[in-house]
Amino acid sequence: MTATKSRTYGLASNPSEWAAHRRAVVFSVHRMFPGVDAERAATEGLGELCRQIVMRGAVDRPAVVWCEAATAAAARLRAEDGVAA
Repeated sequence: MTATKSRTYGLASNPSEWAAHRRAVVFSVHRMFPGVDAERAATEGLGELCRQIVMRGAVDRPAVVWCEAATAAAARLRAEDGVAA
């Protein structure tokens, strides 16, 4: 079996390798939501991805799910900051 068979849409099936994709998620969040804590949003997005994996099992396109969850978290963080201000 080759290494490419263990990969699904750019994110390794082994969670220990996901850290390599964190920079891309943080960058995406930062570009879409300047001023929001992109690191925190990426962390919350990864938590959501993990919850989905625990609840449903394998997730198709996990890198996309992670990025979408992180941008949703950033939008929520921005809304919370707007309410608190």
